[in-house]
Amino acid sequence: MELLNEKIRNDGFYSVGFNPLIEQYIMIVIICHWFWFERYYLISKEEYEWFDSAIQKLDDLAHDCYKQGVKHPRFYCSELECENITEQVTNLRTLLTNSKPTE
Repeated sequence: MELLNEKIRNDGFYSVGFNPLIEQYIMIVIICHWFWFERYYLISKEEYEWFDSAIQKLDDLAHDCYKQGVKHPRFYCSELECENITEQVTNLRTLLTNSKPTE
């Protein structure tokens, strides 16, 4: 997946950036269980900018996304396909193939 101007928070297990294909800012939260996978959440430009101006607010948002998981209202899709509904499977394929689905 392509993220422009990606900013990585190693100790928070997340990163943020802009995806030009869907024209949205995205937060990637890394989930660590018996294996690692990523969940993707939509964020605003202002929230993206918190990385440099209000990192604690961004940490709190990432933690909230982690805790609520797929139930979080900003949830876009998960790398773990069984967490996705049909629309989110399409979202995941779009992100991973860097191409919009044909109608």
